[in-house]
Amino acid sequence: MLAQRPERGAGVWAAVRPYLSARLAGVLDEVPADVWSEAKELRLRAGRDARLVLVGRGEWSQGPAITPTDLRECLEHLTQHSLYAWEDEIGQGFLTIPGGHRVGVAGRWAAASGGRLAVRDVSGLNYRIARSVEGAAKGLAEVLRDGQEILPTLLVGAPGSGKTTLLRDMARAASDGLYGLRPHQVVVIDERSEIVACRAGLPGRDVGQRTDVLDGCPKVLGLRMALRSLGPEVLVTDELGGEEDALAALDAARSGVRVLATAHAADLAELRLRPSMRRLLDERVFRRLILLSPGARPGLVLRVEDETGRELRGAAR
Repeated sequence: MLAQRPERGAGVWAAVRPYLSARLAGVLDEVPADVWSEAKELRLRAGRDARLVLVGRGEWSQGPAITPTDLRECLEHLTQHSLYAWEDEIGQGFLTIPGGHRVGVAGRWAAASGGRLAVRDVSGLNYRIARSVEGAAKGLAEVLRDGQEILPTLLVGAPGSGKTTLLRDMARAASDGLYGLRPHQVVVIDERSEIVACRAGLPGRDVGQRTDVLDGCPKVLGLRMALRSLGPEVLVTDELGGEEDALAALDAARSGVRVLATAHAADLAELRLRPSMRRLLDERVFRRLILLSPGARPGLVLRVEDETGRELRGAAR
């Protein structure tokens, strides 16, 4: 039986296709639908075949080789033919497209006005596929709650380990009162438009009926704005990193708000080496630390600890 080609209006392929050059879109139309359904990254590098990285089963390559013209045209589509208007976002090394899919940019970088960086020659693009998995947090429900209250939680792992997917479902569960929780008032600070994937102010992902979203808002400013004006019981944000992030999260916790967040680290020992994160842990801002596997199966939990560093055995899955 011949492999089924993807329909242009279906799933991941429909979300990604408008942001490719016309030639590449035609080439990737030949990739079977079941391959697209398992894709977690689309990697485009000049002089190489397009390569899809799949969940749990290797890669799929599709030729012919990508040209610099292909990459320039992709960037034109990604920036809606206005590269200058997107310089601030590109200067962070990526763009976010509808659906919360993040596109990393590789190439030659140079200083631009205002101390920013601008890309001059694009040599590669990496389309990281975002997915909503309703029920992702259900198996952790017993360790994520105290009675009907959600516990402040930090999800830790390498890029691609499923942190944002799990965080999104935790926000939805807290908001809608799922998995034994009561309904909470939730605010999501979605600095990179990955958690909720808003488009023209409307959420592209389900994060619950009692959730407000600050889309594209810097997390430090957003955490403080939410506390002043939106009355959250739960604050949700992605990728805590520097000292300012840590202080804003600490302020929220001291205000009696539960913080759900993620952080990049290979393991919990590495996380504790960072002064900003160590302060949050020493202050016991998070009642649960959840380490996710960097392997081929996103969302695999390796270890769960409480605020004292004690492992909660049987919680890993």
